[in-house]
Parts: sequence; C-alpha cells; structure tokens
Amino acid sequence: MTDYLIRHITDSTNHTFIEVIKPRENERYEVVSAESKEEAIKIMEVKYNENN
Repeated sequence: MTDYLIRHITDSTNHTFIEVIKPRENERYEVVSAESKEEAIKIMEVKYNENN
C-alpha cells in the first residue's frame, strides 16, 4: 500500500485547497512538531542517530 501526503491550504479568501502528494520511490515524509525549522532539523537528527 502506498502512503500519500494530504495537504490542506486555506487562502486569504477562506477557500480551501487540497493537494495530494505521492512520494517518489526514494522519498518519505515525516511530520515533526517544532517551533522552528532549525528545531525540526535537530529533532530529526536526534531521531536518526537513535535509530542508527
């Protein structure tokens, strides 16, 4: 079974768009809760190092 990323985007007129993204064979997506991009990168680095 293939996983898809479902992205909901609401514009300034309150119209919602839904985008469905299928990752390529060499891609994967993860959602990380963080206050900034830098914090998200640190969280992923720690997670990656714990698994290796």
